[in-house]
Amino acid sequence: MTLSAADEDYRIGKFTGSLANTVMTAKSEAEWVKAWLVKTGQEPPEPENYAMRAGSWMEPLLLNERELQTGHAITRRGEIVDHPTVRDICVKLDGFREADNAVLEAKFLGPWRTREDFIGAYSGQCHLQMLCLNTRNAFLVVGQGTSDPVEHEIAFDEDYAAELMRRAEAFIQCMKTLTPPFPLPPIVPRERWRTVNLDETETNWGAELVNRLNHFEATAEAAQLHDMAGSAARKLVPDDVGTVLVGQWRITRDKRGFLTIRTRKVFA
Repeated sequence: MTLSAADEDYRIGKFTGSLANTVMTAKSEAEWVKAWLVKTGQEPPEPENYAMRAGSWMEPLLLNERELQTGHAITRRGEIVDHPTVRDICVKLDGFREADNAVLEAKFLGPWRTREDFIGAYSGQCHLQMLCLNTRNAFLVVGQGTSDPVEHEIAFDEDYAAELMRRAEAFIQCMKTLTPPFPLPPIVPRERWRTVNLDETETNWGAELVNRLNHFEATAEAAQLHDMAGSAARKLVPDDVGTVLVGQWRITRDKRGFLTIRTRKVFA
């Protein structure tokens, strides 16, 4: 959806839906830095191209078609919604459907794009919208060629959302301090997780994994005894003792009161 000049001004310095996609999917440092340069006003945004204009024209039509197909109104189109607790985060809605309390994000995509591809590409944006509206329902309304638009559910993932917020708050600090962001690895959303049967599929990591798993099983009993012995030893240390030195061992208490057992040769 095309942004008005007022919308663009309001979003300056804020973490938005398109930026959520970047911080969750960017594969290179250049992508992170480019987004930061644009959001801090050091570089202009990409000029509008045909794909952007086509999307702006088609997205309302996709939503209108879904209204006709479902009989449920899609409202709040183009509304900017602030995050309920973080003032520097906002999203602009394509639409909202009260019938199922769902965010709808419309995308007009090339016919070669696969579900696996676009679910991952836009999960960040949809999760940020769900967080801003305090809902757990979101759908990508995808149009491809002349086929009818199809809704693809974006299942809310607590862990994914928490990581998104961590990255958002870090990026906001980078914008405020004009500090270039440190790139983080892309996050694969749950919808794109694969099942790999190593009994049937050969990979370049499978053989080593099997070796590690066999070693894991062989050392399980020893590891359990190790944990039990350490726990019993810690319980013997009085609460007013901060350090114990005995033989090859050194036990130290941190500020939270937790005890750590190490061999003294580590400190030699």
